[in-house]
Amino acid sequence: MSIEIKSVGFMIDELVTTNLKCWFAQEDIMNSNLSEHDRLQAAERAQEMNNRRNQLIRAIDQKLGDGNVSPTMKTYHSYFEKK
Repeated sequence: MSIEIKSVGFMIDELVTTNLKCWFAQEDIMNSNLSEHDRLQAAERAQEMNNRRNQLIRAIDQKLGDGNVSPTMKTYHSYFEKK
C-alpha cells in the first residue's frame, strides 16, 4: 500500500515498527560476535529502515499540514532506492 493513501494512524504504527527494526539493526552492527558479512547486512538493513523512517515522518507531517517542517531531508546516498 502506498504511503499517499495510508491513514495517519497506520503510518504511525508503521513508524514505530520501523524504528524498532532500525534500532535492532544498529545493535547488530555493533555486535562483535557477528561475522563481518552479518554486520554488513545489518548496516544495509539499518540504512533501509532509516530511509523508510524518514519517508514516513515526511508523509505524516504532510498529512498533518506540517510538510515543510520535517528535518529529515536525506543527506546520504541510498543504494536501495529504485531509479
